[in-house]
Amino acid sequence: MSNLRARNASLVLAGVCFGTTGTAQALGPKGVSPLAVGSARLIVGALLLYIFHRAMREISTQISRQDLILGAISVALYQITFFSAVKSTGVAIGTVTALGSAPALTGVVAYLINREKPTKKWFVATVITSLGIIVLSTAKSTALFNIGGFLLALAAGASYSLFAVVSKRALVSGVKITDAMFRIFALAAVLSFPLLFIGDINWIMSTQGSVMILWLGLVPTAFAYMAYAYGLEKVRASTASTLILAEPATATILAAVVLEETINGRGWIGIVVVIVGLLYLSL
Repeated sequence: MSNLRARNASLVLAGVCFGTTGTAQALGPKGVSPLAVGSARLIVGALLLYIFHRAMREISTQISRQDLILGAISVALYQITFFSAVKSTGVAIGTVTALGSAPALTGVVAYLINREKPTKKWFVATVITSLGIIVLSTAKSTALFNIGGFLLALAAGASYSLFAVVSKRALVSGVKITDAMFRIFALAAVLSFPLLFIGDINWIMSTQGSVMILWLGLVPTAFAYMAYAYGLEKVRASTASTLILAEPATATILAAVVLEETINGRGWIGIVVVIVGLLYLSL
């Protein structure tokens, strides 16, 4: 039981790290294409994951070509859709919509691909956290609703769901955590590399740009996905996606504290409801 709680805690920690992504982008250089930011994040993240992989010296089963390709495509699509959504809708709304849709979508994808039936506890926790997400997303008073950004955020949620299910299948087959994450992100970095050259790339050499990319590559990518995979190894993909809802709550708090985006009382109620759902599922 203690080991399972450690896995659950690892997933919540990953969600907190993921929650810094939108704020880091907002604090970075202005006028940079979100596609270029996503590509740079993958490149740096893949390099760091490779370093972790070499340091661990794990003997691993080879990841299947199907899981590798599907995982890489889902990761690349997530970067494109998520960063574009955040730029269109704002940090809080984009993150809340993307990750708020993930538990239900992951439950569906996990059943379609692996015939994994969600548990009753997952269903209850997902209902609780989804209610919190709905309250939180409708409480924003500073951002205008953007249908294009909203659809991009839903696409990000779908991409994340596919990644969760495929990664879980790879880990269950015997592929080690560092090996799976490194190979998936390396291929995703290759697929997204041309996007790095959208617009002027001199921003990478600026202090703001380099700090932003180093943070995105280390904290919400290399470190976060290692923690995520550690938890996912022994936890259902649908359960993991619900625990990751620590991300939108973190993103909303950071948007209020760091970016000074306004959050009213209803917004804070939504955050509390999300936390209650996470505690229910993780404990």
